[in-house]
Amino acid sequence: MKKLLLSSALAASVLIAGSSFAETKVSGVLETTINSENSKTASTNPGSTGSVIGHETEIQVRTSKELDNGLGLTAGFDLTDGTAADQYLKLSMGSTTFAIGNDVSGVADNVSQEDFAPFIANPFHGEGGSGNIAGANTVHGSNGFYVINKQDMFTIEGVYVPNANAKNTTGPSSNALAETGSGYDLAIHGNFGIEGLKVGYGVTDTSTPQAADTKEGSAYGISYSTSGITIGAGQTESQNGTVEETSNAYGISYSVNDALNVGFYQGNHDSGVSSAAHDEEYTSIQVGYDFGGLGVTAALYNIDNIGGVSGTDQEMLEIRTVTKF
Repeated sequence: MKKLLLSSALAASVLIAGSSFAETKVSGVLETTINSENSKTASTNPGSTGSVIGHETEIQVRTSKELDNGLGLTAGFDLTDGTAADQYLKLSMGSTTFAIGNDVSGVADNVSQEDFAPFIANPFHGEGGSGNIAGANTVHGSNGFYVINKQDMFTIEGVYVPNANAKNTTGPSSNALAETGSGYDLAIHGNFGIEGLKVGYGVTDTSTPQAADTKEGSAYGISYSTSGITIGAGQTESQNGTVEETSNAYGISYSVNDALNVGFYQGNHDSGVSSAAHDEEYTSIQVGYDFGGLGVTAALYNIDNIGGVSGTDQEMLEIRTVTKF
């Protein structure tokens, strides 16, 4: 009992000391989407699914302070639709940050094809369609150890995940998870001293207890912005066993003024499967307007040859609002 009381007192003193000097911020995002979808195959006429209204809510809690030893501490978590996610604890010294958590930084996902092909509304994989375009097979979403070094011209970052099965919902002191393998991501990205330029390259690798290097991938791309116009292109490659997938994306956007933006976004996906006779092809026309506290975007998505099958197509119109508070 005495030990318990001492431990409780110590924990309480740490909590009180921490809360006295830490700065805590709470913010939130409310996203609403309205979309309608038409799809067809080679043997059926186009059919509509009607309109669907969807919501996503996110609450972000952040705290920061300087420790007695001079290190900068930041920590936080998100609540997405009521589920805790993206927990992190960071310790920073100069230009280098050490962190532990879930999705602290995208690392290889930060140089996915969609990060270089500018889009106004959602990227292809975020609009809810049936296509397969996506980033590389990264360890994104698993709990890991991060090292991030930011320089004036570029950022180098890496993450090591000891167990890819440990996600944001994994509780403290949990040692009963099935071993699904460890993995790492490495990436470098920045403008390298050229204003308006963005260049990046990343690699990822995940091994399993049964066979090494069963999943690996790479991502790279380039974009350039000048006079309100942004153009860019990116590619991601993933290998899972003997299957190699490739996703490409290209885009151009134009800022008409501080509030209005328009863009054209295109991509393709090669599944690497011999039975897929055609690449999936993606096209999107997008527009966005900022009302000063309320962002509204509208996008028309078109996907051809879903699953590599000619004549299996889909169209989607999505209107999206984002409110931050």
